[in-house]
Amino acid sequence: MLPIFLIAACSAVTPSTSRGIGGTVFKPMVHRDLPDYVISEGEVFDVKLALEAWQPPTWQGVAGRVKEVKVYELLPSGVELVEAPSGAEVWRGKLSDALASMLSSEAKVEVEDFINNVRGGMVEVPRYPHLPIYVASSDEEVVLLVLTINDTVEYKAKIVDATQPLKIFMGSVVLEAEYEAGHVRMEVKRYGGPVTGDFVLHVNAPVDVKVPEPTKIECWVNVSMALSKGLGQVVAPAMLSYVPDVKEIAVMLRERLPETIPIVFDLSEGLENGRLSKQLRLTVVNQTVPEEKFKLCLELPQGLSLAVSQLVVKVVEEPPTEPQVKILLEVFDLGPRLSFDKPVTLNFTYTDELVFKLGIDEDKLCVVFYDEDAGRWRPLESYVDVSANCVCANVTHFTRFTVAEYSKKATALSLTTSLVKVQQGSMITITGNISPAMSTNIKLVFTRPDGSTMIVEVVSDEDGSFSYSFKPEVEGSWSVKAVFEGDLEHEASTSEAAIFTVEAPAPSPMPRCLIATAAFGSELEGPVRFLRCFRDCKVVNTRGGSAFMKVFNAWYYSWSPYVASVEYSNDGLRTAVRYALYPLIGSLMISQQVYDALSWCNAELAIVAAGVVASMMISLVYITPFTFLLKKALRMDTPWTRTPTKVAASWLVGSLAMHSLGLLLGADLALKLSSTCIVLASMALPPSILALRKAA
Repeated sequence: MLPIFLIAACSAVTPSTSRGIGGTVFKPMVHRDLPDYVISEGEVFDVKLALEAWQPPTWQGVAGRVKEVKVYELLPSGVELVEAPSGAEVWRGKLSDALASMLSSEAKVEVEDFINNVRGGMVEVPRYPHLPIYVASSDEEVVLLVLTINDTVEYKAKIVDATQPLKIFMGSVVLEAEYEAGHVRMEVKRYGGPVTGDFVLHVNAPVDVKVPEPTKIECWVNVSMALSKGLGQVVAPAMLSYVPDVKEIAVMLRERLPETIPIVFDLSEGLENGRLSKQLRLTVVNQTVPEEKFKLCLELPQGLSLAVSQLVVKVVEEPPTEPQVKILLEVFDLGPRLSFDKPVTLNFTYTDELVFKLGIDEDKLCVVFYDEDAGRWRPLESYVDVSANCVCANVTHFTRFTVAEYSKKATALSLTTSLVKVQQGSMITITGNISPAMSTNIKLVFTRPDGSTMIVEVVSDEDGSFSYSFKPEVEGSWSVKAVFEGDLEHEASTSEAAIFTVEAPAPSPMPRCLIATAAFGSELEGPVRFLRCFRDCKVVNTRGGSAFMKVFNAWYYSWSPYVASVEYSNDGLRTAVRYALYPLIGSLMISQQVYDALSWCNAELAIVAAGVVASMMISLVYITPFTFLLKKALRMDTPWTRTPTKVAASWLVGSLAMHSLGLLLGADLALKLSSTCIVLASMALPPSILALRKAA
């Protein structure tokens, strides 16, 4: 196409006499109206010129009058004059000839300077920044239309040669006014202007940029034209230099946009150091069919980090869907594949007609994205406003998105307990399974016998199984159920309650008399029964005796099982041990008599006395003889003092004092230590008195 626009602000005064008129001011003004929409090839459009305002000339206080105002309109080749106004002169020729024939040398220089500025990009037109500016060359054919204006005048033109979308500059080369200055009869001719109004005519633009309000830019896309021109993309510029308060950039579609033509939002003017300088809404509005009208809005927060200056939106074909996914709107492929440091909000709107047409359940609507790794649609946590027909979700990355009815999968929980009855303090295990199998959070809700609840969270394995073990401390009937609260893809579910009973623990059996049982052959033998009865009925029923038995059992059962096992395999050893135990049993029988004699007064005193008697008698039988033999074998003839006896006696007295204090304070550790020391001191006393003391 060969379009042109020339604006000249040229001044030249040509008086009809030789007299000058210094100080005279001439200000006629003409306003031009051009179409404010995109002109297609072959379309006829109107150009209206109006004498908007002017100031009559004055000279020495004498008012003059405007004799005539002419406008020289220049139409480039490719723009055809369809209808000229009555009385207009039409001249056709080369641009260079036209300028030379009607302009003075000064005016011609100014016009040519303007043309060069346009070609050099010095004349900026913010609207449609993506379209090239065209200026005709000097040897191209143009149409010169000379119009005389008294009030308004109109003419019609048509674009007859357009090969690409661009901006056409249309306008006057020069304005000429002739004046009469009163009775002096002086005629003055002036070239000048200005011509105001619109100068830019947009031809075949695939995107018609409009600014309906100071904060919104609308880009109306002519899809058919874009396809016919082989357009690779639709650019929606932010144009902050032109609309500094812009908050929304909207792309309006009246035809379905094919996948081959992406929508590119150019945010280069909105980025500062890689971050968005202000909050912006990027909107795509589909107006192809009334019942299928929808809108996608990307809300970008201020300060969002962007590694690129352009965001791309494509309308793509639906990927394969699963039965639980029912697509409502077009599928949008958002790119490039970025991850964001701040969430970007996707806001979709739809129509009730479309919901009714597709049989969609609005309560199940959500924003879904296509998981390319899994090859299926996944839902996002979404907010649905049914009254406003709006669905929105926050995203931190770009992929394919749309709105769909998403039917969650049903789930089922099973639960069992390892025991129906469990003793208090013993372990019980709860096991269960969730179907379909998945790893997720499960809540186990326990109800205690008093009605209070205990909630424990567990995580199921990939196969859906889960377990939990614990020791219940409260007696009575318990119940437990598993609860799955659901997620974006699965319905919530609850298992049936499992019942188990917690019972009081059975009394622990007293340890067996292993060596005596092995020696006498049975627990039912009289000596064995005596030993067990003395221990269970006398000793452990007192605090002091119970404390001693805990220490004794820890020591005794650390080695007695091995001795007993050897006894069972050796009859001779069993016989020897049996006879060796008779003095022990006799000593304990005597100590039992001591206990019975004193227990009526105080059982703790009785058990201490019985323990001292039994320990001393056992020492006399089993330890003292060996002390005599040891002394004789070592020929220990050195006189002994009474020191060992004093030490043993002092040890016994101190142990008795500690035992009394332990009983008074209820200190179990003190009782264990003191009772053990009483026994050891009592066993040390007989040898020190009988075997080690000095002979008289």
